[in-house]
Amino acid sequence: MLGEPVEVDEESGAKVYLLGADERPADNIYGEQPYSDPASRRIAIRYYSQGDLRGGIEIFDLYDGSRHEILSGKPPFPAFHPWSDWLYYRQTVDGVPMLRRCNYTTLEIENIAPLPPERGSYSYGTVSPDHRWFAVAVRPEGAEVTRVDLLDIESGEWRVLLDKPGYLAKHEQFSRDGRNKVLIQLNQMPDVKQVLLGEIDLSGEMELFPADLPHTLRPTGHEAWVGDKSGIFFSTAVDPDTGANIYVGAVGDEGPTVVPNPGTRVGHVSVTADGRFWIGDTGEEGVPIYIGNLETGRCKRLAFSRTEYDGQQWAHAHPYMTADNRWVIFTARRNGLPQVYGAYLVDGWLEGI
Repeated sequence: MLGEPVEVDEESGAKVYLLGADERPADNIYGEQPYSDPASRRIAIRYYSQGDLRGGIEIFDLYDGSRHEILSGKPPFPAFHPWSDWLYYRQTVDGVPMLRRCNYTTLEIENIAPLPPERGSYSYGTVSPDHRWFAVAVRPEGAEVTRVDLLDIESGEWRVLLDKPGYLAKHEQFSRDGRNKVLIQLNQMPDVKQVLLGEIDLSGEMELFPADLPHTLRPTGHEAWVGDKSGIFFSTAVDPDTGANIYVGAVGDEGPTVVPNPGTRVGHVSVTADGRFWIGDTGEEGVPIYIGNLETGRCKRLAFSRTEYDGQQWAHAHPYMTADNRWVIFTARRNGLPQVYGAYLVDGWLEGI
C-alpha cells in the first residue's frame, strides 16, 4: 500500500519509501526518542503550514499507508516517550495549555494534565515508561536559562527537579531501565562553553556521565539511552588524534568507551529498542545513514538520506529504527521539500554487522 520505493540502495538492498507525502514540509520530529508504536506499525509525522494549508501532526500507518490527523495548527514538539502505545504532546484546549496523549492504534485522545502558565515556557518534556511522571525543561518568565520541572501525573503535584544556574537544560529523556532517571543535556551559557550530560533521579539528585572535558571533546547535543540499560550513546566533535566521535558511557565509569565510527564524523544518533544497534547520519555526500553494532563494533551504510541542509531542523535526517528493527525512519529535504522517508531493511542484513 506504500507504492513503489523511490530508491533501492545498491549495497544494502534497503528499499526507501516516501511516507505521508504532502505539499507541506514535514519531519519525523526527532530521532533520539522514536515516535512510533511498539508494534512497529505506526509512526508520528509533523507537518508545517504552507500557504493556506495548516500544519499539524498525523499518525502514519506503515502497513496500509493510511494517514490520521490528530492535531491541526502549529505542530508542537511531542514529548519523548519512545516505542509507546501513546504519543504525548502539548495542545491548548478551550484556552488551557494541556498535556495530552493519543493512542497510536485506536486514535483515542485524552487530556492528561494542565500545564500552568505561571511556571514559565515549556519545552517538549518526557513521560516515564510507567506513564506516572512528566519531566520538562521550563524557562521562567524573564530567565535566560531553563530548569527542569517534574509533574506527578497521578497526584497532579508539580515541583522543581533541577535548577542549575548558568545552564540551559534540554533534551530531557526518561530512561527505560525501570529507574525513571531523566537524561538531561546542560549547556553552559552564554556561548555554550560546556555541554554536560547527566541523569537526574526523582529526588532531584543529578550525576554526570563521562562526557565533555576531561573525558571527551564537546558533545554535539545528540544522545540517547542504550535500550533498557543505564548507559547512553552520544556523539561529539572528532578527536583529531584518534578520529573517534561516538561513545557509550554510564554514570560512574572512569571514562566512556569509544564506538568505532565509519571513518567520518557521526552527527545525529539513536539506538534501537533492544539496545544492540546504533543509527546515525554523517556529513558525507548524500548524507548517508549508517547502522552499527554496539557489541561487535562494526557498522555499515544502510542508505543515503539525500537531504540538503537549509539551516532548518527539518533538513536534518534524525534517523531512528522501529521497535522490530525493520524500518529506519528519517527526514530528508530533497528538491527543496522536507518529507519523511522510511528505509525497509532486507532480511538478515543486520546479522552481517
